Amino acid sequence: MAASAFVLMLSIADLLSHGASAIEPLSPQPQPGQVTTEALKLEATAFAPEGMQATVFLPPGYRAGTQRHPVLYLNDGQDRDAVRLRETLQQLIAGGEIRAPIVVAIDMPRDRMGAYGLSDRERGTSLVAKTKYGGVGTHAHEYSEWVAHTLVPAIDARYRTRATPDGRAILGWSLGGLNAFNLGWQYPEVFGRVGAFSPSFWPASDTTDDASMQRTRMAQHMVDTSPPRNGARWFFAVGTDEETHDRDGDGINDAIDDTRDLLDGWNADAGGMKGLRQRDYSTNDDYAARPTRADASLYLLPGGRHEQASWARMLPVFLRWAYAVHAPALEATGRVDSYQDVPSAHVPARNVDVWLPPSYATHPGRRYPVLYMHDGQNLFDPSMSFTGIDWDIDGTMTELIDARRVREAIVVAISNTPLRSNEYWPAKAVPASVISPEQRAQLLSDGYLRFIVEELKPAIDATYRTQPARDDTMVMGASLGGLISAYAMSEYPDVFGAAGGLSTHWPANDGALIDYLAAHLPARGTHRFYFDHGTATLDADYAPYQQRMDRVLRDARWRSGRDFMSREFPGAEHNERAWRDRAEVPLQFLLGR
Repeated sequence: MAASAFVLMLSIADLLSHGASAIEPLSPQPQPGQVTTEALKLEATAFAPEGMQATVFLPPGYRAGTQRHPVLYLNDGQDRDAVRLRETLQQLIAGGEIRAPIVVAIDMPRDRMGAYGLSDRERGTSLVAKTKYGGVGTHAHEYSEWVAHTLVPAIDARYRTRATPDGRAILGWSLGGLNAFNLGWQYPEVFGRVGAFSPSFWPASDTTDDASMQRTRMAQHMVDTSPPRNGARWFFAVGTDEETHDRDGDGINDAIDDTRDLLDGWNADAGGMKGLRQRDYSTNDDYAARPTRADASLYLLPGGRHEQASWARMLPVFLRWAYAVHAPALEATGRVDSYQDVPSAHVPARNVDVWLPPSYATHPGRRYPVLYMHDGQNLFDPSMSFTGIDWDIDGTMTELIDARRVREAIVVAISNTPLRSNEYWPAKAVPASVISPEQRAQLLSDGYLRFIVEELKPAIDATYRTQPARDDTMVMGASLGGLISAYAMSEYPDVFGAAGGLSTHWPANDGALIDYLAAHLPARGTHRFYFDHGTATLDADYAPYQQRMDRVLRDARWRSGRDFMSREFPGAEHNERAWRDRAEVPLQFLLGR
């Protein structure tokens, strides 16, 4: 394939049309067999007239399968044997620990120091750091453009890939780690996962003295001065014995300090530089001690050095972080099975947590109704919630079950993504007069519902002892999550028998979904709706719309208290605390005994 640059300008809908095939099992079976390789060579005249070579690692059974795979791109691919890439992949895949990726190991360019640096994509320039060894990043823009706009499309065309940002990762070490960070930051529509081992975050624009270097470090400056890349996830690994230099005299070596400053900021409260944390990413400074689902994590390798042997020890940790079948555990009452990055053909991958009722383990012959809930990261664990306050669905369900006020049920918590509004906004209810064709193409609610109905629900029913029929399948959410829940039951009346909306965001498009539901209500007596709202903050605007929805239901002869419930909670605000405080009301209506 020629190296002539071409810009990948795809809409969300275009990207997803090239996405994954039907969902994998929630826990894929271990795949014995051999990881195989293919050699690939591409032209790259802008920075490597001799061309670029890569080795593509394919999972066991790839040739006989139909499944699409996430892809890991690897700088310094010539180190593949030294970091035990094949052996590590094979071990983790055979053990069923990870969802098997395709790995593209890119051999370093001849001018490694020139290619592996930082760039300014908007200006189309390389950001060159002058050092005593020469310029770092003299061709970083050309290399980064080649990876994003020549190599990635070539791989997507040749192999069965998940061609969405959540399905692509870039990894590197040393200067290759610096460039991996650059690719993730400058090309967020291409790479949604970034790994950097022993990253060279020391290059600075002013090397006059140590103090000048501290305040002009280029990677940290990039985070400080440009918009955040929300939705991306970052994994940094540094050895505790990387070096002995200590630029600021704090007793911690510069390799660790530079990475921590990019993660947590450097004197951010005193006019220094913002880090990922100040850019609203959740961070974990000690992934080795406590793996979490933070957006950005730092893994410290005891005794690790700036060498291939240490990077080989970091590799399995990174691969589990990026491709683990099971997400890090959350704090919850009862048993929760957590699945990481569950893929879809219709929307980006996301985490799914499955809460199991108290008797699930002790009554192996019993089957259970299922409640599907949106904004899943807000439901069980306050450390993961958007506001630091969760709905406490696990605690409330346990109390209601113990009091015999609800049926025991499985709760499937579906995490949202940065495309939450696109996924939760009911597409068919938006009038053509208020939206352009381009904007309509960005609405993903129909794809999101297909993910739940065609992919996730069959996987849940195959994995757990469910009662899969309509009368035992419910859906619930808050705000836009209430809209998508009502829309789900109107679109799939044979799948969902009940829907709940807390603080349902009816004012969207002046109540357009209410008008849509009026023409698309399921048959009376076969389904149930729950709606509520508060009277403070955003909820203060909801009462007229909810009254309008109530009239629609009454006009269709739905019976209040039996076919539907509509509640007002005076003083309640539009937030997780308010929804937690009244969650027992919709749960009892949807799951009442």
